[in-house]
Amino acid sequence: MIRLNSMARYMKDKQAAMVADLQQTGVRVVFESPDADFEGRRACDDPEGIHKLVTGQQGEGDFPCLGSSWCISRESYHPSTVGTTAYAAALVRALSKP
Repeated sequence: MIRLNSMARYMKDKQAAMVADLQQTGVRVVFESPDADFEGRRACDDPEGIHKLVTGQQGEGDFPCLGSSWCISRESYHPSTVGTTAYAAALVRALSKP
């Protein structure tokens, strides 16, 4: 979890820096972090906004579980319904920025 959180902070900082650089050139672009929207809704919270490790084939986009009693779903570490709602709140804020 420490490694994933570190990577998430690194990516957020890089994205914010890239947006700031683009704004300096006159490009109209905004950055909005969904971090606050995920407070209390992270992978280890209840309800979780980000799936933990999900085993078994869960959807059409998953690899088939051939020759094994279980496999890891591509839903692992991706937003749940709670998480997509959190991302939507951040998007609404970003779209409302001047």
